[in-house]
Amino acid sequence: MEDKLKEAVKVYNKIASIYSKYNYHKLMQFQLTKFSSLLKGKRVLDAGCGIGRDVEYLMEEGLDVVGVDIAKNMVAEAKKNVPKGAFKVMDFRKMKFKVKSFDGIWCMHCLEHIDKKEILDTFKEFNRVLDAGGILYLAVYEGEGEKKVVKTEYLDEERIFVLYKEEEMKEFLVEAGFTILSSEISVVDEGMKWLEVYAEKKG
Repeated sequence: MEDKLKEAVKVYNKIASIYSKYNYHKLMQFQLTKFSSLLKGKRVLDAGCGIGRDVEYLMEEGLDVVGVDIAKNMVAEAKKNVPKGAFKVMDFRKMKFKVKSFDGIWCMHCLEHIDKKEILDTFKEFNRVLDAGGILYLAVYEGEGEKKVVKTEYLDEERIFVLYKEEEMKEFLVEAGFTILSSEISVVDEGMKWLEVYAEKKG
């Protein structure tokens, strides 16, 4: 495991219960609804599922969802929050799922915790487990370089986020075998910007 991700896992394992308290209600309603509407089937992977919030919504949409996260304490919180959900402790950079296991991948706010040199191979892994025409949604912080974030409510633990420019992210996705459906940049908390992309597996 890379040092960057290792440090992120350490922090999220430490703050898992607090993170659940502050974030479970912050549902990305519009994005989840749009993602669901684009799917051609019902098999969905939440890559970096955290506390299980989005898994619960997708299940309520009638989808068959599996949530994976590398931080075991976050998965433990997810199991408490969504008792009927299916969760696994797993690194989404190299998953144990068979080829074409899913019709969609939801990846909210977690790609920033891996080194940028790993992003292309990660997208190729997403492509591998997606069926033809499968949909990928991702959201990351937009920008250049890295951003250190410290919040009092999270015990003042330092989290480091790798930032991406819109065209840079699109190039990675296209190289990994995706077609870009849409992308958008919006301002979120504390002046940070979200980059959101919807993409489709070619073929």
